[in-house]
Amino acid sequence: MIRVGQVTGAYGLAGAVKVLPLTDFQDRFDAGVSLLLDGCAHEVEWSREGQPGLVIKFRGIDNRTMAELFRGRYLELPDEETRELEEGRFYHRQVIGLAVITESGERVGVIDEVLERPANDVWVSREGSIEHLIPATKDAVVRVDLGAGRVVVADWIFAVEEARDKN
Repeated sequence: MIRVGQVTGAYGLAGAVKVLPLTDFQDRFDAGVSLLLDGCAHEVEWSREGQPGLVIKFRGIDNRTMAELFRGRYLELPDEETRELEEGRFYHRQVIGLAVITESGERVGVIDEVLERPANDVWVSREGSIEHLIPATKDAVVRVDLGAGRVVVADWIFAVEEARDKN
């Protein structure tokens, strides 16, 4: 399954929900589209921009009490509905498990988790009990090589961590 959104709460009294999109493809939320919510298919009745994110009304969820039950749940699609991303963009499952190597060639772990944050995602690299947080930005991530199974990150990330640890 691929996650395309997360319900952040109810909106209004008629069963609409506030959704944080987790996809680059906004047409995933168009009227008539079917999304999985808690493992059950729900058809989008209507959607519109909200602040922040979207407001979506699903058929069959017709009151605020029902809508509140889905707070924190994910909107998902089957893997076969995965679309190609533009150059330099990756699905979380593509980067999890990749080795992390600095520009100078030092291995610093494996990406174990992706944290979704408002400004940018953060990739969590772990090696034993050591954890590094890597901002998924163009200045921090030098190269992602899916074929070789590795991510090359800027050396400055670890210089900042070392300076912080000394204080």
